[in-house]
Parts: sequence; C-alpha cells; structure tokens
Amino acid sequence: MLFRSYERRALERILERNDPCVIATGGSIVSEPATYDLLLSACFTVWLKAAPEEHMSRVAAQGYYRPMAGNGEAMEDLRRILAGREALYGQADRTVDTAGRTVAESLEALQRTLER
Repeated sequence: MLFRSYERRALERILERNDPCVIATGGSIVSEPATYDLLLSACFTVWLKAAPEEHMSRVAAQGYYRPMAGNGEAMEDLRRILAGREALYGQADRTVDTAGRTVAESLEALQRTLER
C-alpha cells in the first residue's frame, strides 16, 4: 500500500535527524512489521491505551466519522481491531491506560510512567 511506504519514509527521515522529539503515530503503524520494528528499535515507545468506546467518542468529538459513518458494526469492528493489535501494542516500552481519564490526568499518568 502506498500509504505504508510514505509512513515508513517519514519515520526514517525523522530518525535520520537524530533530534529528540515526540512522534505520534497512527494505531495502524503496527500493521507494517518492518516499520513497527524500526519504531520499536529506534525509539522509546508508549502505548496510550483506551477502551474502544473512548476511542470512538474521541474520534467523533474531533468531527471525524470516517470510516465508521453508516457502519452499524463500527464498534464491533473497532473492538476486533484493537483486540487483534493488543499484543503488538504491548511491545511498547511503557503502557499508559487513559481510560476514564481527562487529558490532564492522562498527562500526569504519562509523566509518572516516564519517571520510572
């Protein structure tokens, strides 16, 4: 897929700079093993975990409804996708569960996790 090759090249360019930075990837980055392996090997990674319902409500709150618009099975699809990726996400260096937390509370939990 063309998008995946662009994603890989973008990550490579960022890593070539060797500047400290935060990279926020899409959750589907785990779908391309070579790209995900590069991310895991070159970066300190954190999985910001949330319940499927929160994923859905956060996306909707941003006004973004694709690809779930008109899909009566969107929530079940999301649950299946997240469950299928859980082991891959779990390879991150740290996990922060953001379920039921505000942005400020999630940031605080992230900071505590990084201090460990």
